[in-house]
Amino acid sequence: MPLDYLHFLRSRVGRRKILMVFASACVEDDAGRLLWQQRGDFGWWGLPGGILEYNEDLETCVVREVYEETGLHVVPTRLVGVYSSPDYDVRYPNGDEVQQITFCYACRITAGHLVADGDETRALAWFAPDECPPTAPWYAAMAADWAAHLPHPTFDRGSPGHAAGEAYGRILRRFIGPAGYIQPRAAAAVWDAEERLLLYRRRDSGRWALPGGDMQLGERLDMAAVRAVSTKSGVLVVPTRVLAVYSDPAAWTFRVEQEHETRVILGLFACRATCIPPLHPTAHALDIGFFSPQALPPLDERFGNARLVQDAIVAGPPLDADSDA
Repeated sequence: MPLDYLHFLRSRVGRRKILMVFASACVEDDAGRLLWQQRGDFGWWGLPGGILEYNEDLETCVVREVYEETGLHVVPTRLVGVYSSPDYDVRYPNGDEVQQITFCYACRITAGHLVADGDETRALAWFAPDECPPTAPWYAAMAADWAAHLPHPTFDRGSPGHAAGEAYGRILRRFIGPAGYIQPRAAAAVWDAEERLLLYRRRDSGRWALPGGDMQLGERLDMAAVRAVSTKSGVLVVPTRVLAVYSDPAAWTFRVEQEHETRVILGLFACRATCIPPLHPTAHALDIGFFSPQALPPLDERFGNARLVQDAIVAGPPLDADSDA
């Protein structure tokens, strides 16, 4: 995979809309001010950050981008939020279209001096938490969530949208063949009133896993988890919290049939069940059931499935695990 992931994709798909993963930074100084960057492409102000490259994780991406655009060395301290609503779709001045999935991190400065490169960055300036220069809606949302010091990362800003048309991966494969691409994905940890975890038995392996699926164009990332739970089990859920984000390329790059490679960026969401119908096999599942953490069935070890189950169990059921069913 070439180092410039965006250039590779654009060379194959042209200007059509694609899903693109970004990492952005809320960089704070000793006075509690937020660093803003006047962008070279649009002219308005934004937060430092950029596109995730194929062979890096999100934290590495945000550290790299902040240094390239500001001259500062930073350390990410917390995930502020995930911003993936189709309300935040971007059309660049050259005509390229993107549905962004941006992971925004609060960052602490460790070294460096402010330097605007004059290309991507026209100017850099510090603003108080209650100040916001002319900016795009998604940057305004990130800055507000950073200033609010919320107990958990935000994930539901903007409209939820809905999956539109053909699966994103199938579309891309027509243009890129077996080459690797970055696929945002979501999984759901759903607990019932007896503190049992919802699992489904996969048709391909015959083993059990958390419900999850690929994000599609037109939908917010958490809605991919909602859709996966519904199609695999018939259970209706509402996401309540981001439990974890997985982006290590060594652990989350997969090959199917030793040919098609996919790099996964995955969000694990705690979900509250609002309707639990009688559980029956579906077109996507050999079986569905709720299981006690002490009596798990044989888990699918592929594609990170076993780790997701274990991490969901470590996080435990939310305080509002009781469903309305």
